[in-house]
Amino acid sequence: MNTKNLLAAACVAALAIPALASAANPTSNAEDSREMRQVLELRGDTAVPVKFVMSVSGAGNEQQQEGQTQGTLVSSDGLILVPGRVVSIDLGAFARGKGMGGNTPVVKSGQFRVRLAGSDEWVPADLVTRDTELGLAWLRVRNPHGKLPFVDFAAAQKIGVGTELYTVMRTSDQFGSVPTVRVGYVLGETTVPRPMLLVDGAPGVAFDGEGKPAGFVDVDLAGMARSRANSGGIGMDMGDMVFSMIPADRVGRVTARASVLPVVKPAEGDEGDAPVVPAAPAASHGHAAPAASSATPDGPATNKNR
Repeated sequence: MNTKNLLAAACVAALAIPALASAANPTSNAEDSREMRQVLELRGDTAVPVKFVMSVSGAGNEQQQEGQTQGTLVSSDGLILVPGRVVSIDLGAFARGKGMGGNTPVVKSGQFRVRLAGSDEWVPADLVTRDTELGLAWLRVRNPHGKLPFVDFAAAQKIGVGTELYTVMRTSDQFGSVPTVRVGYVLGETTVPRPMLLVDGAPGVAFDGEGKPAGFVDVDLAGMARSRANSGGIGMDMGDMVFSMIPADRVGRVTARASVLPVVKPAEGDEGDAPVVPAAPAASHGHAAPAASSATPDGPATNKNR
């Protein structure tokens, strides 16, 4: 695989992951309909589209491409939780075994903009930090007007296999930028490579039927690449066709620490640069792990990337 094809594959995977979500159909009974309407009413305004500019550099060349993903407001003053792959993508997993050696391109993003519910304006946002171990990142809206609706992870709900999940997303302008609900299920549970649930559904913050946060759903790009390699490059083992979900209590812990950090100002002429935060140690099953930031055991986190 040459560099050009690698870049195309990685960018398509990173930008189009929400489209890979299973089209799980909820049953038509009144209870399911009630829960969908309830989640949409409670959480619809917390879903925010996020635009960014992805820069891909390697072999002396640089390409830029605008991307869009889904974010979730997680504080009243404009903190937004997004997938870590939005900030940067590790192409090592795609290049491994392809003979690219040290020529793996670097992918990083910047120039973040968000569109809040009820607004036609795309407002700037700044990177706060990211957790490389959990694959999460946080942005902050610049100069928000008033308090914003947000997801409070203090109300996290512990769930198990078989639980129905609801993920709220917001459509593009093509469909009027309206909130929608996608349905999924918890399919299984694992402790490898860390404690997490395996789910069907859509990426983003998932809720139970009462609108309480259940966790953060995403896909492991490196894991997908390994699965494809193990199947001879023809296709992935269907047993690995799942999303992973970080339990809500753990997401809440790292989000609380991210909320006290200042934004990271990119260096002049390096608008797309993103900080690399040391990975958090793995948590024991059922317990939250500390955030991937510099922090004392009992004190607030500090950001080394200022």
